[in-house]
Amino acid sequence: MKIGIVGAGIGGLTAAAMLNEQGHQIEVFEKKAELSEVGAGIGIGGNVLNKLGQHDLAKGIKNAGQILERLNIYDQKGHQLAEMGFSIETTNVTLKRQTLLDIIASYVPEHIIQLNHEVKYVEIKEEHVLLTFTNHETRAFDLVIGADGVHSNVRQAIFPKSKVNYQGYTCFRGIVDGMEQMPHVADEYWGEKGRFGIVSLLNGQAYWFATMNAKANDPKFKGFNKPYLQAYFNHYPEAVRKVLDEQPETEILHHDIYDMKPLTTFTEADRVVLLGDAAHTTTPNMGQGATQAMEDAIVLANVLQKYDTRSDALKRYNRLRVKHTKKVIKRSRKIGKMAQKDRPISIKMRNALLKRMPERVMRRQTTFLFKSKKV
Repeated sequence: MKIGIVGAGIGGLTAAAMLNEQGHQIEVFEKKAELSEVGAGIGIGGNVLNKLGQHDLAKGIKNAGQILERLNIYDQKGHQLAEMGFSIETTNVTLKRQTLLDIIASYVPEHIIQLNHEVKYVEIKEEHVLLTFTNHETRAFDLVIGADGVHSNVRQAIFPKSKVNYQGYTCFRGIVDGMEQMPHVADEYWGEKGRFGIVSLLNGQAYWFATMNAKANDPKFKGFNKPYLQAYFNHYPEAVRKVLDEQPETEILHHDIYDMKPLTTFTEADRVVLLGDAAHTTTPNMGQGATQAMEDAIVLANVLQKYDTRSDALKRYNRLRVKHTKKVIKRSRKIGKMAQKDRPISIKMRNALLKRMPERVMRRQTTFLFKSKKV
């Protein structure tokens, strides 16, 4: 089958790698001039590593990543609120986003990736799908996969009423050196001024994030640089101040946080299918964005291989992914709302609840991620 994949991010390249191995004729179109990921660090959950099984890609990710042993949640004074250890089943591997992209790209033949190709129109015909580009000739495919991110042109072409929703907080991110003494953990500090997370990486590095309640495109935070962040989190524990001290003046990323109203289908006319953020933009509170994109790609490849018709394959893909990712969106949004509370009374009640919450109850929030249905 001739398949066009729009977007050469984590989900798009995973799909390309899997489908190319199956013998499909694949072309990947990326609007940027290079293969690059916007972001600092990333977590890949055991749920996708399990789905990859013995594939070399799983081994490559594990070898390049740091295995996390637990998550700690503290208040802004450093008092522990909750702790959750990761079992073998729920192991998270953390690594740089660019490292993950490079690993996946190594399984995709270079000649099938077309850079500087921005999709302008998607037109579904009876016999094929037409992709029209801004500065290149129109191409025809049997199937088009939209993996072009949060603000997906493919999604807007087939579902023009879909939209992403700002969730009320903005996020800064970075990667620092000099963290050799940090154990294999993710630490989060939840306070009135915002949330600060520090996550262990390999080779004495860590990635960090800071989320603050704000208006969309809030001018207050537009000019925030290292000194502003240091002043803002000056009264947080020493671990937070150390990370910001180690952060270079440049290379601090800043993005508002969005998710979307869950779609009822990821496919259209058996000719176009969505995956990753294009299908189910979610907040990063569960660390499942990239993981779910990779799961989409693996499941899509599996159903296309198993079922005799494209129609049956895409119906099964919908049944396996739409309801599941809807739950991820809603659960992640709920965690974000809890973590971003900024009123003293609400914070006091939340913290008291977390302190009393058994670890098994916290684990239960993610159990559904590992329940795998047959393709």
